[in-house]
This record gives sequence, C-alpha cells and structure tokens, in this order.
Amino acid sequence: MKKDNWFKALNLTDDKYLEEANPNAKIISISKKRIALSIIAAAACFVLVLGNLWLFIPFSSNPPDVSRYSDSEYYGIIQKLNVLTFKKPQHKNNFEVIKNNIFDLFSFNLKGEAIEDIFFQNNMMDGAAPESNMGGAKEELYESTDNTYEEITDNQVEGIVEADRIKRSDKHVYYLDNQTLRVFSIAGMNSKELGHIELYPNKNYYLSKWEFYLSNDCKTATVITQFYNENKQLCVGVVALDVSNPEKIVEKNRIEITGGYMSSRLTGGKLILLTEFVIQKQELDFGKESTFLPQINTGDGMKTIPASGIISPEKLSDTRYTVVMKLDEKSLNLEGTAAFLSYSEDVYVSKDNIFLTHVFADIKKDDNDNKVRNSMTEISCLGYSGNTFENKGSVTVRGYVKDQWSMDEYEGILRVVTTTNATTVYENRYSDGENVSADILVTATGQSNASLYCVDLNSFKVVAEVKDFAPPHEEVQSVRFDKNTAYVCTSIEMSDPVFFFDLSDLNNITYKDTGTIEGFSTSLINFGNGKLLGIGRANWSTFKVEIYEETADGVTSFCKYELQNAGYSTEYKSYYIDRKNQLIGLGINKYDSNDGERQKYIVLYFDGYNLVEVANVSLKGVSEFQRGVYIDGYMYMFGENDFKVQKIF
Repeated sequence: MKKDNWFKALNLTDDKYLEEANPNAKIISISKKRIALSIIAAAACFVLVLGNLWLFIPFSSNPPDVSRYSDSEYYGIIQKLNVLTFKKPQHKNNFEVIKNNIFDLFSFNLKGEAIEDIFFQNNMMDGAAPESNMGGAKEELYESTDNTYEEITDNQVEGIVEADRIKRSDKHVYYLDNQTLRVFSIAGMNSKELGHIELYPNKNYYLSKWEFYLSNDCKTATVITQFYNENKQLCVGVVALDVSNPEKIVEKNRIEITGGYMSSRLTGGKLILLTEFVIQKQELDFGKESTFLPQINTGDGMKTIPASGIISPEKLSDTRYTVVMKLDEKSLNLEGTAAFLSYSEDVYVSKDNIFLTHVFADIKKDDNDNKVRNSMTEISCLGYSGNTFENKGSVTVRGYVKDQWSMDEYEGILRVVTTTNATTVYENRYSDGENVSADILVTATGQSNASLYCVDLNSFKVVAEVKDFAPPHEEVQSVRFDKNTAYVCTSIEMSDPVFFFDLSDLNNITYKDTGTIEGFSTSLINFGNGKLLGIGRANWSTFKVEIYEETADGVTSFCKYELQNAGYSTEYKSYYIDRKNQLIGLGINKYDSNDGERQKYIVLYFDGYNLVEVANVSLKGVSEFQRGVYIDGYMYMFGENDFKVQKIF
C-alpha cells in the first residue's frame, strides 16, 4: 500500500514508466483520464445550459418589484413612477439582441458607413451657492429716506404683482442685470448708478433666469434665480436683500429649492413661488429621495417635501413636478408647500387661486376602427388665500392652453381658450392587387382649431363653451381677457384673424371675426380707450406693432408700425406698456447687410392717429432682458451693463 501511494505522488512522472514500475499504475492512469473527461464534459454542459438560459430566457415585460419600499410614505408615488419609467424590452431575449446587432453591423459595413457611439454631455457649471447669512445682516445700515413704490410691470391680475427685471420707487430705478442688482437715481440726463451687489460672484450659470420684487416700503428686494449647486443639481435660489441704502446693499437671507424656476407672484407680503422638478431617469433611485422628489433648504439642509402635499393623477404622463410654495416676503419663512406630479408649466394665478395644467392624450377609435388622438387638459385649482393650500378641484377640457394669458378667473368663472387638435391614425396593409403584405402602412392626418370654455369654480363643471370657432387648422397665438370681453388671435401661416367675444351672458356668448389681417400677433394687449395693441409679425422678416379698434363689424386694424429685417422679444414682461402716456417700449434685433445684427431699444407713441417712433437707441444685451421706463419726460433704458437716458417729450 505504501508503495502504491509512493507511485501516486509522482505527478510529473510519465504514465508509461509508472506502469512499468507498478502494475497498478495503468488502472490509476485510466481513472484519472476518465475523471478529467467527466469534469470537462460536465463543465461544457453547465456552460451550454447557462449560455442557453442567457440567450433564450425571455425578458420580463413587467416593471421591477418595488415592494421593499412599501414602508415609505412615498410608496404610492414610487409605484406610479415605477410603471411610468419602466421601458418594455424591444427584443424577446438576448439571442434576438445579438442577432439584430450582427445584422445591423453587417448592414453598416456593406454601406461603408462608420460605426461609432456619439455621446452628448451638457457642460454642468460649478454653480455652488455662497454661504448663506441665515442670521441676517451683521453690518450696521445707514438710515434711509422713505421711498414710494410705483408699479411698472404690466401684471395680468390687478393687485397680484409679478416678478420682473425692473422695479422703481419715486426716487430710484432698480434693474437686475443677471446676477447683479443695480440701483439708479432718477435725475434725467444726470441719472447715474448709485450702487450694486453681485449675488453669486465668480460663478457661472447654465440658465439666465433672473427676476426680483421690490417691497412696498422699498427696503427689501427679493431676487429669484436658478443655478447648479455643488452636487450638480439644478436649483432655484431666492435671496432677500436689504436695499434701504442703495450704496450699501446687504444680503439678509436665502433659500434653495431643487429644480428649475417657473414663475412667481407677490400679494399681501406673501411670495408665491412656482418651480419645476424633473426626474432624471438615468439617475432614478427609489432608495434615494433626492432623485425623485423635490427638496427645499431653508437654512438647515435639504429636506424632502411631505408626501401629504403631493397631488398626482391616477396615471402619470411624465416625470415632472410643479412645486408651489408660500413664503414670507421679507424673512423667506416657508408657510406652505404643495407639489403636482405630471403637470405642465402653464400656470395662472388669480386673486385667490392657482390654476395648474396637465396635458394628456385621449385615444379612442372611430366608427371605422381608426385611432383618434385628442389633446386634453386637466386644470387643477389650488386655493392659497388661507393659512394652508387648499386643493379645490379640477376640470378637463379639450385641447391645450398656450400660456397663462389663455386662462382668466372672473366672478367665480374660469374662462379658458385652447387650441384643439385631433389626429386620426389609419392602418392599412400593402396590396399589389394580388398579394397582401404582412406589413402595415400607418398614416396620420391632423386638424386643429380653437375653443373657449367657461367653468363654474363651485362645481368645476363646464357651463358654457364655444367649440372650434376659428377656421380649420388655425392655432391660438394670443389671448386677452378684459372682464366680460375676450380677444383671441389665431393664425395659420401669415393670416391673423382676431376674434372679439362678449361674455356678459354665458347662456348667449357672441363673437365677431375680423376676417384676414396680414401677419399675426404673439401678444394682444388692452391699450385703453377702446383700442387693442398687437405685437408680432407682418411677415417672417418684418416686425410689426398694430393698433386695433372695435367696430360694429368686429375688430379692425387702425394703424401699424413696421420694421423690416428685425427680430423682437416674445417675452411679454420685456414690453413697457404705458396706457396713461400711450407709450410702448421694447428691444429688437435689427439686421443690416453692412453692419450685421444690432441690438436696439425702440419707443413708440400712439398719438391717436398713428404709431410714432420717439426713441431708437443702441442698447447692449438680448432683447428679452432689456427694460425701459418713462418718467417725467425721459425714457430710462437698461441692458447688459448698459444704461441710456433720452428725453422724448
């Protein structure tokens, strides 16, 4: 036995010599070979089985299991997002994936085309906010003289102030030049900059959204902007500044909210802030709240908004929140939050309510079994006049709204103008007369129009409507409500019907059609004295400002100003609208074959008969950010690090 073991231990010895030295060695050698072959065969079978499993086991068409998060207060949201963000596999299994990739690769090579992956990556700015002075200003401020606030922003609702890049008192004009708030004296041609403050010095920004408010006592400026923080998250920053001494502006407080800036309103010393939070699907992690829920930092770190404040439809259409917050204007203390998941960015704020829209598709089949897709809008009403937000109800109308001006609340009725569209999808199989192909030919035809809906805010029922009042294929370009009247401009290519509605009797709504006017208006403005102002285009290269008047036959053109080879701002807040002095101011881009593009600021005066150009100055900065104000015979105009004054009367 010892001799046998000795022979077995000689692993590197040739089997032939072992057999000669030991009669039992031949049996041992055969056994070793059989064992080795068995192991190899078993391994091959195992690999083959695993390979077949990997190749042919079908992919799951069901969303992943998220039951491990059932204890979370956000579990309902997690379940909805899990269904929405799950993408069903395009192939049945890995074998189909490999087969199709090989086929695609072969096809590309036959065509001689290069195969490469193209990656696009946004340049995320290092936009970390500077440390906040949460305890208030430490420096002693100079005593200020009393200023009187004077509103110059053309707000949609009387008494509900909207943020802007320009505000004024009786002594100063305040202009937000991106991250720099500047204060100017009001002294005609002797006016000058008195002081400024940089809110985020030495920082770069991906988006240039900057607006601010000036308090009624003119001592606090509240600036709203957005940036990327140190974690590369898009955030909204709200900064309260003490501007009682223009020469020494001091920061008082600031807060941060994850997401982007949408809009805001100021009423009764309360700031209503609306932001959007978009879930990045590639970063979605239900174990990490910051990836799928908006968060707020009021000075003690980021905190997730409570689940009780999140409102969402039963079936989500997108991964976007509209977040509503109520803040004290001066202290920025948070007094209430609400979040609407899967809602769009069109928001209208009335005296007591906030209206948010959710656009979705309603797909049904017609009598011929063809699919018909209609755009629908769910409008939710959130009351904000009390101590907390109140979800009052919702209504669904056909079509989609263009902007906040397409909605209006008056005497308990919400009036809404929508562009209605319907797309019919036809599915037919190819046929050459003898054979019918298995492939399906899909064609779609669409049509659009405009409709008006009136909603009772007690019952949230549509109590009056005017459907498809425009010519076929028209789309809403601009809307203006004025108590019991409404003006709607629709267009197709370069025709511009303006409809006038009488809404004094909801049981008998009447309207008039102007017919065709060349061009179209992207903004309609009640200019007073029975006149309507339209800002838009006469044709694709010609800018126009037009005055309309109401006649017995409808709304007709009274006079107009046109400028060839010019672009203009479509941002309504960039327009200076002075009904008292009949002035219109706005920035334009003038194109010249010799000088190229030039930024201008123009001022037009309506003398009762014509629109007369009374100012045309070069002004730096894009037209959307330029601002102007008329004070005592002088026009004060502001651009990017630029300031001009011109006497016009």
